Amino acid sequence: MTPPLSLHIVTEEDPFYIPVFFREFFAGLPRDRVVVTGVDITPPLNQTRPLALARKLYAFYGPVDFPRLALGYALAKAKDALLPAAWTGTVRRLAARHGVPSRVVADVNAPSYVRALRALAPDLLVSVAASQIFRTELLSVPRLDAINVHTGPLPQYRGMLPVFWQMYDGRASIGVTIHTMTERIDVGEILLRRDVALGGVQSLDAAIRTMKRQGAQALLELLARYADGAVSRTAMDAAGGAYRSFPRREHAVAFRRRGYQLL
Repeated sequence: MTPPLSLHIVTEEDPFYIPVFFREFFAGLPRDRVVVTGVDITPPLNQTRPLALARKLYAFYGPVDFPRLALGYALAKAKDALLPAAWTGTVRRLAARHGVPSRVVADVNAPSYVRALRALAPDLLVSVAASQIFRTELLSVPRLDAINVHTGPLPQYRGMLPVFWQMYDGRASIGVTIHTMTERIDVGEILLRRDVALGGVQSLDAAIRTMKRQGAQALLELLARYADGAVSRTAMDAAGGAYRSFPRREHAVAFRRRGYQLL
């Protein structure tokens, strides 16, 4: 009998969107064919200090939406503290509910972390919005591939917050690309690609939630291909794309002028 495919996931701390992905992913995971060895959580947007993170988010969301975001964050933290047995609104709570170990990791490229991960011998290492660049030693850990779930068509929308930039550019659909990883951001072989129609959605918040669910479904589909030995690979022309940085206040203002909302 073929042993189940094993994968280890690296993601980031986020009480708003990442749990949407994992709720969908764990609900559809075929436990007889796939084993998750753990979920490791990096700092949000790679910001280790709360004040630095708040400044970065305020610069984007502005004086109206940032307080709404902060209130949502405070409510999530309160539920996490007061309802630990009933609430599954964080990645760690969701992982625990499904019997998957999780931990917070400050540096995924630290030699001690790489050694510990190598000892688990995963078939796949999966990045789901991980906030740090994976270096060569870390990328060499999995038996098969290190892969990334990216909510944008590649190589056209490499980089940060790709759902925002696709809406900003007036696209009628949002892409999901799962690709093998290299030390270059969002570059590698394309393993799976799908497009999802926006369908008149005007809210970035709603679009990101939809795409997290779509990303989880895409990953489940790809895992089935790995388990069946049916993965196809397409070379990516990295020269044909562009890297998008985290949007600034002026981009958020222009986004609203196009008729969209952030929250």
